[in-house]
Formats: sequence, structure tokens, C-alpha cells
Amino acid sequence: MGREDVERVREAIDIVELIGNYLPLQKAGKNFKALCPFHQEKTPSFYVFPETQSFYCFGCGASGDAITFLMRTEHLNFREALERLAERAGITLTPLRPADRVEDERRQRLVELNRLAAAWFSHVLWSTAFGEPARDYLARRGVDRATAERFGLGFAPEASTALLRYLTRHGASPEELVEAGLVVRREDGSVSDRFRNRLIFPIRDQQGHVLGFGGRTLGDAHPKYLNSPQTLLFDKGRVLYAIDLAEESIRQQRTVIVVEGYLDAITAHQFGYTNTVASLGTALTERQARQLRKLADRILLALDADTAGRQATLRGLELLRTTLADQERPVADPRQLIRFERTLGIELSVIVLPEGYDPDDLIRTDRARWDHALAQPVPLVDYYLDVLLGEQRPADSRAATEFLQRVAPVLTELGDPVQIDLYTRFIARRLQLPEETVRRALATYRRRPLSAVKAPTNPSAGTRPLTPEQQFVALLLRYPEVARGLAAELDDETLLDAQHRELLGLVLVGRTLEDTDIPEELRHYAQTLRERIAAQPELPLPLARQAIRDAFRRLRRERHDERLRSLLSEVRAAEESGDRAALRTALELVEALKQRFPEFYPEPSPYFRDTRDPVT
Repeated sequence: MGREDVERVREAIDIVELIGNYLPLQKAGKNFKALCPFHQEKTPSFYVFPETQSFYCFGCGASGDAITFLMRTEHLNFREALERLAERAGITLTPLRPADRVEDERRQRLVELNRLAAAWFSHVLWSTAFGEPARDYLARRGVDRATAERFGLGFAPEASTALLRYLTRHGASPEELVEAGLVVRREDGSVSDRFRNRLIFPIRDQQGHVLGFGGRTLGDAHPKYLNSPQTLLFDKGRVLYAIDLAEESIRQQRTVIVVEGYLDAITAHQFGYTNTVASLGTALTERQARQLRKLADRILLALDADTAGRQATLRGLELLRTTLADQERPVADPRQLIRFERTLGIELSVIVLPEGYDPDDLIRTDRARWDHALAQPVPLVDYYLDVLLGEQRPADSRAATEFLQRVAPVLTELGDPVQIDLYTRFIARRLQLPEETVRRALATYRRRPLSAVKAPTNPSAGTRPLTPEQQFVALLLRYPEVARGLAAELDDETLLDAQHRELLGLVLVGRTLEDTDIPEELRHYAQTLRERIAAQPELPLPLARQAIRDAFRRLRRERHDERLRSLLSEVRAAEESGDRAALRTALELVEALKQRFPEFYPEPSPYFRDTRDPVT
């Protein structure tokens, strides 16, 4: 399956017909409109453009082509959406390379085994006498059957080979089941079920595929909770429990509630807090934080109120801060050096729970108190000060210094000098130190510049500047490891040049220009792009990531300008022809697009000087 397959499918699918199967489209001039399926609205702002075979929502900014639409609507990955559209169009896709095909078949086999196991666990829970203890446990915890079935809960009986026997009857080999993490191999070479006498929680991805399982013992076995081991499918640090059920609500509210345990998430959903996920542990991982950043503008952490829970919350906040490196902002000093200070582009807060309660307990027993805590979360800095400073001032200068060192970068990330000044005064009072002493200390201990590079000068008159699209692709080629880390956020729908689309595809799948099957013409063009930015200093990864994001935003801005120019042409044409309906539609689109100017005109990039005027 290559780039040619993608282009063939895109050309064969009529996006109006496809989206029309999901939404009632209304004619709007040359285009079509509908209520956006990706956010709540009362007035249609979702437009489908037959001419470019694309869609765009002027309300939430969702955009893409037929493949993107199917991915978001049906919760499919790229390949699944492509295959479904290819089947719809009667196109046979190019077979995968042998090595890729083998791994893909292994993945599909593990997905199928997990699906069978989840169905069997569910059957045991609801349809056998073995499941009675688990049913009683759920009843005591207040989990109703509808919620339990929505989460796919099940039960693993005490018998040591019950699941093993069931799956082998369905054609599974012991080796496959060991690889899937469903059974364990003993020292004598025999195998037995991994989960025994446990309430089972299937752990699913955003598409609803079962990747692994968690099990809570109903007896005295240890550990109390047992998860699947790391497998080809399951990596505990990469998944968020209930993300498949919460994703749509998170996107609509742009807010996510992060809890710790399975039952915390289940109870939250049962009581209507459907934008809740669980971290499968006491602290978020970097990959989980990145996943949440793509879905939400606001993250609320609701972990246990005991000392361990407070420390876990603190670790989660610190990880979220350090992970969101894409929010580093360039600041120029009088010497024309660029230094970077980081500000958070997302709101981080903590839902403070009463001592002795976890979210599950509080929601079930005192919902009004939970709603109050949810409505008044504690901002990041306030929580930091509360946990780090506590009720007493540090006993000595060393403790005060350690406190200031830790809190300085947190204050810097606020990005608001007024807030920073207010917090500085508060800290000075709590530490019983002169305000100026605290101010100097915070300035010293704030996160030092990640890098300092000379601000670029204007290109020589004889050198034609790279276009935004070329700049973006050149950076992808220079920093492929950064590009692959952003793969889920990158697509090729805004790349007009066929060579650029092909190069993007090569980077995202890990190919290099040294691969022998890459056409010589494409290899030469890529080398030319890399040479054009070779004079720029090598950037550390955080700055490389920022440079790529800058270039991508500028590329999106160019497409935004092109769309606006096209709409302005439609306005003029409608005025000349006297078509009042077309004129009204075009003017509405122009106004909606202008509302998004702040998004497409961020602060200037320190890497590429852009002297073009915005569209007027």
C-alpha cells in the first residue's frame, strides 16, 4: 500500500456522496453545508467543497478529505479507512511488503484473540453461576448493568485453564495466547490463564479494539489489580482507559477529566461525566499526555486525596508541563538573540477531593460535593504552592531555595506578567522574605533558555525564498524523528505538490533517502531542500519540534489565505451576476473565516522571516 493507492482512492471517492450518507447536506452555492458532526452547534458551519474534494468546519476547524472524514466518523485508523473506501470504490490496494504483512497479520490475530477473550469473559459474568460473585461486587459498588456492558466488563473464573480451553477450541495455539498475554507459561513448560477469579476490564483504543485487560481480584490474591503484560498491541503507558467512550465528549467540551482507576472512570461515565478517562496508574505518562493534548484545551486531574495521591497529581502536572514542549515561545533580546520561554497552551487544574475519598466514592455518595469540586478546580500554580509550600514556611534557607527552584519554571509558564507578579508577592509573604529577594531568585531559577540562535537575516536578493510548503517539508527531512513523533497530527491534505506528499509519506513511515527504491529525481529534490536549510544551526529536539510546528502553521495560513481569496472572488462574481443567495452564502463564509485569523496568524517564527501581507 503506497502513495499511489492513496491518490487513487481519493480520486475515486466523491466526498459529497460519502458525507451525504452521514449528514443531511444543504446546497450552499457551489458547495454544501450541514451541522458539524464533530462539535455541537445550532447553525450549520460544516462545509463540503466538491471542487477540492474536502470539508471544513468554520466553527471548530475540523478539516480534511474523504479518508479523514471516515477516520473521525467511524473511529478508524488511516489504513482501515483507506481499505473501506477502496472497497467502496472497487479498487484493489497494492499488497503490503512481506515483513509489513507478517506484522500486520500478527496484530490482527491478537486483536481477534482479545475480542474472543472479551466476549467469553462477558459471557461468564452475565450468563453463568461463576459470575455471581462479580455481579454482587458490581451491585455493591453501584455499577448498573447497562454501564458494565458498555464498558465490556467480564469475569475470569478460578479454573486455571478455562479461557485456554475455550480459545484453543476456537483454533488458537498456546504460543499465540502467550504472545497475546492471555495465558502464562510455567517453569515446567505448561500454560495457564493469566486472569483467575478476577473482575475483568477490557482496555480499548480509540477505535474500540481490545488491546489488553485489567483484572481486579475478588479474593485475597495479590496483586489487587493485574494488567496484561506489554505485547505487540498493549503498552500500559500508551493507552487511556475509556478513551473510546470519552473521545467524542472530550472533543465537544474541549475538557478532559483524568482519574486513576477503572471504577473511577466507570462511575463517572455512569453519572454523566462522559469526558473522563483513567491513566491506569498513579501518574500520567508522556504519551498519554500527548494524546490528551490533541483532544482537549483543558485537563483536570482528579486523583486520590491522600499523600500518595497528591504526589501523583504533582507528578502528573509536572509531566504535562514538560511534555507540552510545543508551546515554547521565542523572545528576542536587544542583541538579536532568540531565547525561548515556555508558556502552556493548555489549562491545567486539579479537582481537589476531600480526604479519604476517591472520585468513585465521592460521585456515588455526595454528588453535589463532586460537582462543587469540579466547578471550582484549583489552578496549576495554586496547587503547586499548596503542595510544595504546605502550611509552614520552609525551615531554613536551603529549603526556601529548593522551593523557589521548583516553582520558578511553573510561574514562568503562566506567560502573564500580572499573574507572575501577584504570585511573587504571595510567595514573599509566605516565605517571610523581601519581595525583591524572591523576585531575583525566581529570575535566577526560572528555566534557562533552551537554546540561543542568531536571528535570521533577510535572504540574499539572488536567492528565492522557500515557499511555506517547501520550508515545512525541508524541516521534516532534516528532523525525521521529530516528524514521526508528530505523525498523528500531520497529514498531507494541505500539500499541493505531489513530490511533497510523497516525501511526507516516506518520513512518516520511517524511510530514508538512502533506500535504493526511491526514485532518483525525488531523492535529488529532497537533497536540494535539505541543502537550502543546511546553513541554519542544528536545533535541539524541542526547538526542532517548534520549528516544524511554526512551518506547519504558516502552511495552514497560506491555505487559509487561498480559501479566503477564492471566497472573495465568489463574492465579486455574485455581486456582478446579482445572485443574492450566492452572495449571502459567500459573505457568511468570508466572515466565518475571518473569525479564525488569530489561529492562522500566530507570533512570527524565528526560523523563517515572512514579509507577506495578510489577505484584505
